[in-house]
Amino acid sequence: MLNVPSQSFPTPSSQQRVTSGGRSKVPLKQGRSLMDWIRVTKSGKDLTGLKGRLSEVTEEELKKHNKKDDCWICIRGFVYNVSPYMEYHPGGEDELMRAAGSDGTDLFDQVHRWVNYESMLKECLVGRMAVKPIVPKDHRTDYCEEKRVLNGMLPEIQVTDKLATENPSSPSYDWFQTDSLVTIVIYTKQKAISLDSVIVDHQDGSFRAETIVKDCSYLIHLGLSHEVQEDFSVRVVENVGKVEIVLKKRENTSWKCLGHPLEKHNSFIPKKDAGGPRRRH
Repeated sequence: MLNVPSQSFPTPSSQQRVTSGGRSKVPLKQGRSLMDWIRVTKSGKDLTGLKGRLSEVTEEELKKHNKKDDCWICIRGFVYNVSPYMEYHPGGEDELMRAAGSDGTDLFDQVHRWVNYESMLKECLVGRMAVKPIVPKDHRTDYCEEKRVLNGMLPEIQVTDKLATENPSSPSYDWFQTDSLVTIVIYTKQKAISLDSVIVDHQDGSFRAETIVKDCSYLIHLGLSHEVQEDFSVRVVENVGKVEIVLKKRENTSWKCLGHPLEKHNSFIPKKDAGGPRRRH
């Protein structure tokens, strides 16, 4: 099920409205300000053209929507119809068209990574990039936990039958990638999550992320399939209980899987039983 954020727009003085040094604004038509766009999103109009239906979008389908009056863009594995937003974009229509019909995550991060696009474009959400299978090596001799990618993004992990039955609200995660970044997304399914609830450690190819959810600890513990740089970033969307951990690839290659599981990977247990290092991000 798609996790559609529900967040408020930035105030007029928010950093989201501050122009970065490398970003130029273009004159907008009258009635095309940020507040005008907010009114459009609250008007009840069908901004996706799909009458509220969320879809799985293939790469082939995404490529078809590459015109100003029919423009879809993928950001972090989610696809948005940005055609209604064209005239409201401070950077101009041409800037949006650079990512038309394609994955615009890298371009978005280069220009204005801080912008809360999830809130800005939530009424334009078409759906999620479709899962495409990865053909495993002969007889799966080279074990890799994840067997499918979703334009670099995994579907939500498979929780054990017992855990899923006893606790359907257990956290889950998926991941996606661009040429230079790998982002691990944790869905805690709790709204009272803060940055202090997240403990991340990675060294010697081992990645460990512990998220405290009430009295329990949700652990991701993997041997990464490729090397990453030492620095990383962590972002928490408190309103929806989502955690994003962004790793920088050491080499700009496509990962076919995130890695292989290590001790207590994908566990959701009482904090006292979690164990492991406690180096905060």
